[in-house]
Amino acid sequence: MKEKRNTMQKELTYDAVLHYPGHPSADDVYQVISSKYKSISKATVYRNLASLYSDGKIGRVISTDGWEARFDHRTDKHSHAVCKSCGRVFDVDVSYDSAALDKAVCMEDGFEITSHELIFEGICKDCREKEKENEKWN
Repeated sequence: MKEKRNTMQKELTYDAVLHYPGHPSADDVYQVISSKYKSISKATVYRNLASLYSDGKIGRVISTDGWEARFDHRTDKHSHAVCKSCGRVFDVDVSYDSAALDKAVCMEDGFEITSHELIFEGICKDCREKEKENEKWN
């Protein structure tokens, strides 16, 4: 098996995810890096994000609801909440019996689970306050 190289670009990508305030999109990571290193390409950043994720060094939050994948410096098992208005992603530390949930789904029709993620969707506090402010002026 080919050994993966740890390039400067990969280190920059990892560092950008680690220090980003929140859960950056691939484009957010690219913007951070390219502001200092003009020669880095989007393709390089995207490739390095995929590699870091497959190596287990960063997490990824995905949805079937159309918002773009976000990346997470946390790799421990935790859940997320997504604001359907602004798209921000928040960490949520809730306890639930992961094994029981997997077992219940497997028993349903023999589906074999390889992983799962719990994502809550709603409207964040900031967006709710903006909505209230807009209603006040309308």
